[in-house]
Amino acid sequence: MKAINRNRVLTTIQRLKASLLLVLVLVACSKSDEGEAAASINVQASTFLVENVNTCSTSLGAGTVLSFKTPYSTSQNLTIQKMLIKTTVSNGESKDATNTKFTDTGENIEWVSCFTFGSQDWVEYEVRLESTDGSVSNVSKVRVNKPSGAN
Repeated sequence: MKAINRNRVLTTIQRLKASLLLVLVLVACSKSDEGEAAASINVQASTFLVENVNTCSTSLGAGTVLSFKTPYSTSQNLTIQKMLIKTTVSNGESKDATNTKFTDTGENIEWVSCFTFGSQDWVEYEVRLESTDGSVSNVSKVRVNKPSGAN
């Protein structure tokens, strides 16, 4: 009978364990969620309407009511939870805000802003939509030039 080299057997077992572990990791990492693509939100260009000049109030005084419509579509039936808005004015200053006060028609997000222009020539809104599952849309930008007579 041939003697079994114990070190050789242990080395072979260790190699088999390492190979099995590698196969399990590769299978787990490559497993797809068959048919479940990541949810996405796609926004198109926002449009606006100047409703009333100098008829709403801000901390800077009388402001102009601006009504916006932001068209969107989703890859799945997502619920829009909030809007992430970056506001930039003509002098370069910007501010980030979150808005949860809007109307969702299923195709458009409709929202209103009261803005006091002061010495600014324009205000630009960069809008992203966020769903309840945390998906965030691309950016929709819209620039509003200071209406005639606006504070």
